[in-house]
Amino acid sequence: MKDLAKRLPTTFFLVLFAYFSIEYIPPAYFSLLLFVIISLAVYEFVRLANPVTFSPVIICLNGLLVSGAFAFPALPLQTVFAAVLILNGLYFLIAVRQPQRLESFVRDFGIHFLTVLYLYFPLNFLVELKKRGPHFLFFLIVVIAIGDSGAYFIGSAFGKHKLYPVASPKKSVEGLLAAVCTAAFSGWLSILVFPVPVKPLTAVWSAAVIGLFSQISDPVESLFKRAANRKDSGVLLPGHGGILDRLDSYIFCAPLLHFLIAWFWK
Repeated sequence: MKDLAKRLPTTFFLVLFAYFSIEYIPPAYFSLLLFVIISLAVYEFVRLANPVTFSPVIICLNGLLVSGAFAFPALPLQTVFAAVLILNGLYFLIAVRQPQRLESFVRDFGIHFLTVLYLYFPLNFLVELKKRGPHFLFFLIVVIAIGDSGAYFIGSAFGKHKLYPVASPKKSVEGLLAAVCTAAFSGWLSILVFPVPVKPLTAVWSAAVIGLFSQISDPVESLFKRAANRKDSGVLLPGHGGILDRLDSYIFCAPLLHFLIAWFWK
């Protein structure tokens, strides 16, 4: 109950913040706000990874380039990734001047690129969804929230078969099945509250797929925490952990919904 008392005020604030940001902030400014939020998650991720040689400035420039490509179609992603590669290569040529730094060079170089490929790139698909209209983002949020809740409550009550014991000891096969089923129901519910141009059956099976991938995306982030021997990615959100802990499901599911809409929603 003590943990719930901490979580509820934070949850209330996050719901209000998300609603007003998505509903009323124009896409260009939303992209800037999202860049700040993702950068906070990146800071938490870098603390978990604990590189020896790294540059917060270079990492933020990487993020700005990727965010710019999503906000402004005139800036192609191919150009951005080429610029990121060159920028980071130059940084490490300058930074790695002592032989002892070679021991961690490959890991540190990989961490720089993981901030782009694992966080800035997939989470900026939230901007793409926002461009389509706020209800598409609301659809994603509702499906993930209800699917996660179904997994938590039903998994806690009936879960017997461990799913990812190394990454998430409490996740179960029963919880996964509950996530898929409750997410599917929430897909139908969501288009009633936040109408989008999609057939109900398509919304239901799309939501089920998102519910499944949400339960994959979450424990992947947990692997980084387990490797760092941490329970949460940060402490910024009382009762919820860090920013990265709140965004973990969206890492896989934001690009997934974007492509489901592009390929299957008619």
